[in-house]
Amino acid sequence: MGACLGSCIGSCAIGACCSLCGCSCLASDGLANLLYVAIITGMAVLSIGLRYGDVDLNVGFAVGTQGASVCQGPNCQGFAYTICNDDSCKGYWAVYRAAFTLASFFFMLLLLTACKCAFATRMHRGFWFAKVVALVLIFVGTLFAPNDLFAAFAWGARIVAPLFLLYQCVIMIDFGYAINASLIEKDEANDSFCLHRVILLLAFACYAGSFTAIGLMYAHFSMACAFNPLAITTTLLFNLLNTSISLSPIAEHGSILCSGLIFAYTSFLCYSTVSALPEPQCNPSAGHDSAGWLVASCVVAGVTLFYIAYRQGSSAIGKNKFKGGASEAPAIELSTNIAPSGSSGGSQAVANDQLAVQVDGGSNASSTYTNEEVPTDVSYFWYHFRMFAIACYMAMMLTNWGVPAHTSEASGQQYSKGYASAWLQMAVNWLCNLLYLWTLVAVRLFPDRDFS
Repeated sequence: MGACLGSCIGSCAIGACCSLCGCSCLASDGLANLLYVAIITGMAVLSIGLRYGDVDLNVGFAVGTQGASVCQGPNCQGFAYTICNDDSCKGYWAVYRAAFTLASFFFMLLLLTACKCAFATRMHRGFWFAKVVALVLIFVGTLFAPNDLFAAFAWGARIVAPLFLLYQCVIMIDFGYAINASLIEKDEANDSFCLHRVILLLAFACYAGSFTAIGLMYAHFSMACAFNPLAITTTLLFNLLNTSISLSPIAEHGSILCSGLIFAYTSFLCYSTVSALPEPQCNPSAGHDSAGWLVASCVVAGVTLFYIAYRQGSSAIGKNKFKGGASEAPAIELSTNIAPSGSSGGSQAVANDQLAVQVDGGSNASSTYTNEEVPTDVSYFWYHFRMFAIACYMAMMLTNWGVPAHTSEASGQQYSKGYASAWLQMAVNWLCNLLYLWTLVAVRLFPDRDFS
């Protein structure tokens, strides 16, 4: 009887789990964005804890299916040992496992939502229980996977992660223009200049902080190293040029607040660049822990994630999901067709449970559904590609772009610096300034083109 009872309980549990995973449970676009952001945020918090706890999560070594994360001795063979082979690398492998889980999850969704069809919409906005199960299974699988797999993932992430940094620049520019336009619109609606003063105050704060940061970098980072003056001076000159154009008649749509935000962000990137150099004579912070700067980078990335969720959700549902108000729902018409009483069998065919949904403005665009929202034909390929790039960026940000920690014999302290991180962030800095410059001059260069 015990075996029979156990079989019944197991069968019920499996059936319930299958039914739960099979539930589409469609969420709104805004809620779906927040759920995806919550998944990434939770995995990032877990990764930070594992990184600084030096936990490698190499369960495969404990059960004897693969080698150790750190190899001591001359006979160390394997691609993973060429990437990282030190006690400080244990936390790196844990980060790679968590990031690989996220990257695999969003790459799978990228493939499933690539086509512009109702199936893609359902996969993006639904099946949340199945997605949680998939995440857990992928993460459990990584515990037994060899480190060579994650070493290859680290090399691939180095290529993909800069795309998120570039997209972060786009988000910063978009945020600058959007917040400036919103404040001016509200100020003009109230016939006051209060918010104009707020704009000037915020811009002044951005410029004051940026010029202070530039001055401190000139003072503390050696000008004898050619890379330091190159990075700092180009950042200063680019932003002076962009500010001048934004205030000139060349760019009538220019914004001093947006220019200030870009100046502050690129100054942040500039400091990240010069503080990543490995030589102590060029970088006075080379022998010190960079946990504080890591926290700042995580905060910037987190703010970017939430802004992505806000913009994606608000634009997808009529810009009223996060502002309150009624959604712009399609017109719904209830069909109650009743067959004549004299029809065959004398029965009445009543369609009271069917909803004929007709989108306003569309001809012959009606379809019949029961008890569930009609999904629109939308492709979410680029959305999940951005999330895939964020997962790769998380792997690089928490492991200093895959460069293992080294020990400084002079100071006895450990540091995680490298030329890969320095040059990548410097390139993104230049691209961000050039992209903002393009937004300022494009309207004047192509007056016949609609940039709205």
